[in-house]
Amino acid sequence: MRQEPHPISGALYEEVGDGVVRVLDQTGGKSGLFRWDGTWLEGNLTYADPHMLLYIGGPNLPEGKDIFWGFLPPAEDASTVVPAGVGSMPGDQMPQRIVAKYKRDPGLKTDQGMRSAAHVDQDFLLDNDRRPDLVPAVFRLQSPMPGGPVRIDTARFFEKKYHDLEVEKLWKRTWQMACREDDIPNIGDFHVYEIAHLSFLIVRTGEHEFKAHYNACLHRGRLLREHDGARAREFRCPYHGWSWNIDGTLKEITTEWDFPGVREHVCTLPSAQVGRWGGFIFINPDPDAMSLEEFLGPVMLQHYAKYKMENRYKQAHVTRVIGANWKVGTEAFLESYHVIATHPQVMLTGGDLAECRYDVFGNFGRAAHVSAGRSGASPQRGLFVTPEHVLATYRQSADFQRAYLRGIIGDEVEQFSDAELNDSSFNHVFPNLHPWSGWSRIVFRFRPNGDNPDECIQDVMLLAPWPEGKPKPPPRPIRHLKMNESWTDAPELASLARILDQDVLNMPKLQAGLKTKQPSYVWYSAYQEGKIRNFHRNYDRAMGLEGVGDSQE
Repeated sequence: MRQEPHPISGALYEEVGDGVVRVLDQTGGKSGLFRWDGTWLEGNLTYADPHMLLYIGGPNLPEGKDIFWGFLPPAEDASTVVPAGVGSMPGDQMPQRIVAKYKRDPGLKTDQGMRSAAHVDQDFLLDNDRRPDLVPAVFRLQSPMPGGPVRIDTARFFEKKYHDLEVEKLWKRTWQMACREDDIPNIGDFHVYEIAHLSFLIVRTGEHEFKAHYNACLHRGRLLREHDGARAREFRCPYHGWSWNIDGTLKEITTEWDFPGVREHVCTLPSAQVGRWGGFIFINPDPDAMSLEEFLGPVMLQHYAKYKMENRYKQAHVTRVIGANWKVGTEAFLESYHVIATHPQVMLTGGDLAECRYDVFGNFGRAAHVSAGRSGASPQRGLFVTPEHVLATYRQSADFQRAYLRGIIGDEVEQFSDAELNDSSFNHVFPNLHPWSGWSRIVFRFRPNGDNPDECIQDVMLLAPWPEGKPKPPPRPIRHLKMNESWTDAPELASLARILDQDVLNMPKLQAGLKTKQPSYVWYSAYQEGKIRNFHRNYDRAMGLEGVGDSQE
């Protein structure tokens, strides 16, 4: 049975069974029984932390699967890739639990503005990197979102008129990730990519050539394909049999004698622009759009240059329908400010991440790219460490990563500085892609679920490092979860599944709250939510809206 103390109150949360959790507050002399969904059952303690209840008594992973996702073997048969003896992994022994009462983070005034009192200048860590010649110049850039807190009207999260405008102004005009190249490895393989009510056939037409056809017959408009497929030679409409070659050129009009003069109008399937980066296939339906490289920007391209994302192996891909707008989902992973409330168990063995760094560069947002990992700082509980301790933790973490990765990518690991080995930044590409950096493996994507502004589809991928020149196994097939299913029903996500369940617990409640909130706007902070402010700045520009809200400096 699971049990943990709460990192702030110290109350003991222990699993009783059948989804019931006992909470014992020995300091206050109170106790209570709760269902994991927060329902109070009995006792003189009548309220408990909903995210802690979920973590202790909610859906769980099968035995042996609750391990850190970043240390999953890259493939099920990984004996030839990950040798034994790379050193013990963090968490092999039960670390001491850190419990401390909440204290206000007083903040720290810096040359770039207010930061957490636990802030350590990134140049201190980079200047003390033991391989300074390997540190990419882009790691030294600092570009926090300018300005102060802003407020944004809530209507954009649920009113249908915003969704309809997004289809026309955003999804029909912006670069968006459709799939991985490995998802369609052979000529004729295709993926059905859907965004709102739009549908595209992403097809490999040559060894390094891809097309993105509008997925509709040019006769009467039936979808040409509803499911992904392999080694197609043509796309024949199941309705009347009209067909096009995989490159989009017309192959046949059945009984063409009855359609005189029509061939020239249907000779090619309309298509979107296609771009490729890091093994991902992007599409943009706008024929006049800027190139993908220009859209991503030089900072992003340089940040990922050495990580060889195109060489990663997709060891997991899971989708789930979420009862919230896609922007609600996207925002949830643009800051670590929520850790103290949404992921309290993290603070039992580490900090509250209030010292996280945030930068924005056009369509690219970056967070936590120079990080000491679990340094132990928790400024919202009055727990501080010295810069020297942070540096020691930083180096210890890099040493572990170097030893671990050597078992996977061999001597390639010698190409990386301490900063790059520690990099697990949670980054974002406008509008809806979250390709985490370094070795964290995570990729998120959020799409509207059809034309329902109150629902979205979240994709979760794990892209594992893979040795250069070694053939990769086929990517893991996509597992589709329904709205009422738990991420733990996808054990290939390992411990990430339980964390995602905590994140998703907020989303439908947030969607409902946005509709009832008065005044009808939300606030975003100056620094910690700067990536969200940048998202809305880009969103407003794409949508043709004026400004980003009422700025309150």
